[in-house]
Amino acid sequence: LEEVAVSAVDSLRQLSMKFLEKGELPNFRFQKDFLRPFEHIMKENGSNAIRDLVVRCIAQMVNSQAKNIKSGWNNIFSVFHIAAADSDQAIVELAFQTTASIFDLYFSVIGDSF
Repeated sequence: LEEVAVSAVDSLRQLSMKFLEKGELPNFRFQKDFLRPFEHIMKENGSNAIRDLVVRCIAQMVNSQAKNIKSGWNNIFSVFHIAAADSDQAIVELAFQTTASIFDLYFSVIGDSF
């Protein structure tokens, strides 16, 4: 069953990356909609491996497409907020490291999105 979940999360990541590559027009909020499933998975999935995968997927999206993220920042920080309360220390650390890197590298990009 976990293999199916991994495949589903990976497919969601691939679709999300395609959407992020295209950017988002002003006054549109579709990034918020297609990133929402990552939040749901973090809240509802009991598997450490799947939650770790979600955090890694979001981190990859940020690292490769930060300049194109607009309305999706809220969802991204929500995933990291959920991860910060996780019982798995590795998930907490990855979320913290990625959040710190966002503020160090992309703070100027984020400002216009809120």
